[in-house]
Amino acid sequence: MSFSLNSIICGRVWKFGDSIDTDIIAPGGERGELLDRLRETTMTAVRPEFPEHVKSGDIIVAGKNFGCGSHREQANLILQKVGVQAVIAESMARLFFRVSISIAFPTFVAPGITKIVKDGDTLEINYASGEVTNIATGATVNIKKFTPSVERIFNAGGMISLLKERYMKEFSHS
Repeated sequence: MSFSLNSIICGRVWKFGDSIDTDIIAPGGERGELLDRLRETTMTAVRPEFPEHVKSGDIIVAGKNFGCGSHREQANLILQKVGVQAVIAESMARLFFRVSISIAFPTFVAPGITKIVKDGDTLEINYASGEVTNIATGATVNIKKFTPSVERIFNAGGMISLLKERYMKEFSHS
C-alpha cells in the first residue's frame, strides 16, 4: 500500500488501549521470522479475533505508548502485511514511530483520538488539513504534523527510496 501525505485515509477502526507493545503486535517476532507466521498471531493477546477479521484498509486507533517494548521491525511490517493502512494513537513509542517513518507506514499521533471513536467506527484521516474525523459523529481531533525532513521521507516512499533518489541525483552525473 503506498501512501501520500496529500491523500485522505478512510477506514474501519480497531480500537486498542494503552501500552500495546511489540510482543503483542509481533509475538515471538525474532529477526528473520516469516511474516506469514506472525500474521496468524498478531494482536491475539488482546484481540484474539484480529488476525482473522482485520481487512485491508482498516485503521488501528490506540491509547498511549503504542509500539512500546523491545522493538523489532517486524511489528511495523506485520501491520502492513495484514492490511492495516494507518495507526493513530494518543502517543507512540519512539522506535516504533521511527521505523514507521522509514518504511513510509502512516503512523500518526493525535491526542484525544480515543475519546472520539469506538471499535468499528469509520475514520477519515486528512494529513493535509491536520484533522481526523469520525464519519458517524463528525467529531474531530488534530494530528501532530511531521517535520519537513520526515515529510520528504514519506513523499519518497520511505527511507530506502529517498536514499536511492538522492544517490541518483548526486552520482548519476559521474
